[in-house]
Amino acid sequence: MAKGVKLMRQERINDAISFFNGLIARKKSLPDAYYNLGKCYFKTGMLRKAKEAFLALLSYPVTDETVRGILEITNWRMLASNRYCNNWPSFSCDGSKVAFVSARRDTNGNGKLDPDDCCGIYIYDLESDTEIAIVDDDFHNMMPVFSPDGGRLAYLSARKERVSDPMPGQGSAHGLYIMNLDAGTEEKLLDSSFKVKHVTFSNNGENLIFSCWRPGHDTSAIYSMNLANRTMEILVPGVHESTFPSVAASGNKLVYSSWRRDTNDDGVINIRDNSGIYLRDMRLSTEQNIAPDIYNNTFPVFSPNGYDVLFLSARRDTDGDGRITSQDNSGIYLWDSVLKQERCIVSDRFYNKFAGFTPDGKEIVFLSHWCTRKCKAEAVDYFQNKGIYLCNLYGKGVRQIVSDKFYGCRCPAISPKGDFVVYVSWRNDTNRGLYCACLKRLPSKKELREWIDSLQ
Repeated sequence: MAKGVKLMRQERINDAISFFNGLIARKKSLPDAYYNLGKCYFKTGMLRKAKEAFLALLSYPVTDETVRGILEITNWRMLASNRYCNNWPSFSCDGSKVAFVSARRDTNGNGKLDPDDCCGIYIYDLESDTEIAIVDDDFHNMMPVFSPDGGRLAYLSARKERVSDPMPGQGSAHGLYIMNLDAGTEEKLLDSSFKVKHVTFSNNGENLIFSCWRPGHDTSAIYSMNLANRTMEILVPGVHESTFPSVAASGNKLVYSSWRRDTNDDGVINIRDNSGIYLRDMRLSTEQNIAPDIYNNTFPVFSPNGYDVLFLSARRDTDGDGRITSQDNSGIYLWDSVLKQERCIVSDRFYNKFAGFTPDGKEIVFLSHWCTRKCKAEAVDYFQNKGIYLCNLYGKGVRQIVSDKFYGCRCPAISPKGDFVVYVSWRNDTNRGLYCACLKRLPSKKELREWIDSLQ
C-alpha cells in the first residue's frame, strides 16, 4: 500500500492505478486499494471508474477519515448540476427549501455559461429532493430571499424594457420584485432606475429593507418599504454611500457599512475608500460607529439575539503591494454590545470571507483558505481553493466543513435549523454547482452512496 501512495505523491498516477488494480486482483488490502484507486481515477478525470471504486469501497467498514476523504471528492451533496452557473443560495426560514439563481442557457452568446448570462430562479426542496423553476431565465435575476413565513420571495431582476435594449447581465441595473409563491403571481415593487441592492425582509415580514440609488441620487441610502401600502421610509439618508444592511431580531436596530471619508487621498469619497460600520437605533434615530474607517470594514451581520455584530476588517497589507485594499486578507471580528468593544475571532493570516452566525449564535461559519500549499488556480479565480470552516466565538475549535483541496467555494448560506450549509462550488474543469454539507455530522453510507452516484 505504501508503494502506491508514494506513486500518487510523485504524480505517477497511471503507475499507481496499475498498482492498486493489482492489489484488488490479488484481493489484498481491498478497502484501502479501492479508496486510493478511486482517488487516482478522480485525479485523471475518469469519474465513472472513480465512482465504481468508491461504491465498491462501501461494501467494507469505512473510517471517519475515509469518509472525509470521499467527501473531498464528492464535495458533499450536489443539489444543482455543475454544468450550470448557479449562484445566490438562500434558505427558507424553516430550513426545508433553498432558493437560488441558475444560468442554463448561453444568453449573451459568448459560448459559455457564466454569471453574465440570464438566470432563472429555482427552489430546491431538501426533503423531497425536487427542484422547481420560479422565475423565467429570460431575465437576469439575483439575490432571492424568502419571507419569514416562506410564502413570498423577494429578488432583484434586470429586464429588457424595450426590444432594442441589450440583453441584461450582472452589470445591469436591477429592479425589485416580489412573488407570492402560493399563487405564482409576481409584482414589480421598484423599477431598475432605483438600482436596488442587498434586500432582506424585516423579521415580521411586513417590510423589505434594502439599499438603493434613487433616480437622480449619486449615493446610496437604506430604505424600508411597507409591503401593505408600498410606502418607503428612509432609514439611513443618502448623504454617504451606505450598504449591506442587517436588521436585529428585535427589528429595532440596524447595522450597515458606510463610506464617509477620503481615506485613500484621491480627492473623492467612494467605495475605493475604507468603510466604517455603523449601528443605528431606529426607535431613537441615534447612530454609533462601532468599526471606524481607519480600517476597511465590510459585511456586518447581527447575531441571532441581536446583541453582537460580526464583520470583516482588512487591517494589514497582507499581499505586500504597499497598500491596504480589498485585495488584502480580512480578519473576522465580533463587536460585543455589552462590553462595547471588539475582538478578533479569525486572524487575517489567511483569506476569509462570507462570515455568518449559526442559528444558536454560539459559532460562526466562514469561507477561508487555511492551506499553506501553493495553489496555481488562485490567480485564475478569486474564490478558487477556498473551503468552509466553523469555529466558536473566540476562534477556538476550528473545523473544516468543506475541503478546499479540489474545489473552490463562495456564497455559503447557513440553514436556520443549524444542520446544513449550502454553497456554490466548482472544480477547475466544471461550472458552478450548488452543494449542501452537514455542519454537525458525517453522512450515512446510504447518503454517501447517493452522493458518489451524483459525482460529475
